[in-house]
Amino acid sequence: MTKIAVVKCTPEKNLECSKEILKNFEKHNWVYLAPPKDQKKIPTSSTLPEGEGIIISSGGSIGGPNLCLQSTKNLTNSALATGMWVKNHGIKPNECIILNSLPLHHISGFMPWWRHYTWRSKYYWISPSLMHKPHQLKQFSEVLANKFRRPLITSLVPTQLSSLIDDSDGLKWLQSLAIIWVGGALISTDLADKARRKSINLAPCYGATETVAMVTCLSPKDFLKGSNSVGFPLEDVEIEINQRNYLKIKTSRIATSKWKNDKFESITDKNGWWEAGDLAKYITLNNRKAIQILGRRDSAINSGGETIFPEDIEMELMKIISKNQIPIKDIFVLGVSDKKWGQRLVALTKFKEKGIKRYPIISLLTDLIEDWQPSKKPRDWYDCPKLSRNINKKWEIKKWQDWVAFNRPIN
Repeated sequence: MTKIAVVKCTPEKNLECSKEILKNFEKHNWVYLAPPKDQKKIPTSSTLPEGEGIIISSGGSIGGPNLCLQSTKNLTNSALATGMWVKNHGIKPNECIILNSLPLHHISGFMPWWRHYTWRSKYYWISPSLMHKPHQLKQFSEVLANKFRRPLITSLVPTQLSSLIDDSDGLKWLQSLAIIWVGGALISTDLADKARRKSINLAPCYGATETVAMVTCLSPKDFLKGSNSVGFPLEDVEIEINQRNYLKIKTSRIATSKWKNDKFESITDKNGWWEAGDLAKYITLNNRKAIQILGRRDSAINSGGETIFPEDIEMELMKIISKNQIPIKDIFVLGVSDKKWGQRLVALTKFKEKGIKRYPIISLLTDLIEDWQPSKKPRDWYDCPKLSRNINKKWEIKKWQDWVAFNRPIN
């Protein structure tokens, strides 16, 4: 019988986790890649499809996060498609060195490892601490480059790129890489222009957990020439964009199914198309149709490469507020622009009483969520006595974003 194994993924134990994953695949088990401090309800072994693969959290779909099932066949098909893209851009996949600093429980962190496993290329984990020490990071990569004389490639999220590009050693490290795939969030125009001026080989790409990561990619050459698109579909991918800018994707590596509300659901229509949570449009590049991502269709935001659903954060905060009898009547969480992160969450709070001291209350609340991941913690907290819903029971996001721009936070 197919079994499910839970592998708790932490940056300090990436090597041990990867070995455990392979052992379970050999036993034809499904492996749930659990984030640190995860408490999600996962499928039972009796309900799992035959074969082996990973169960991994995703935010790419409309309607909130879910658990996505990806078979090893899909993982390998994705790695082979990316390998073909690399080969078409003048690098032999088995002759490169992959550097990976992204977490294993994210598809963007899992796939660099699986690509090396598929391509038989050299591979090195980069710890979070090393990513914050640009001088040591540069030295580490220089040793590898001098020893093997092979091109270095990596994947980054925009927050990492933003931090490294402003450091002299970080900049030299970025400039030493043959390909830097950047996904997870839109790159700001300022950051993209700075990367071009510094001759950094960025390859902006688009993908989701549901598609096993990358489905479109822009070459470094086209990026450096000024394109702000995410390039062209990979060879195993079809793209459709309708008049409302809804993005649909068809590929042999679409997720087997998703686990949501304690049951399996298909994510494709009867013709095999998956509707993504993002809006897109076609632009002309090199006399071909390239893809440009416009943003989300729903209220989700992308913060530092993480897809965050503000409504989920609101519910978790209200549970904490109720449990700890904190005198807050209502709370609204929304995304605002942030130079480094793309977007960050802020929280508008409506207190139960007038005249109470706001700062100690917010300080208590922030202490209670201290162990949340940074992208899920509000950057700023605002006192908003007039907080209300509109007649359609939907938050007027644009109105409150404008309100935030002209008010000072409590913290």
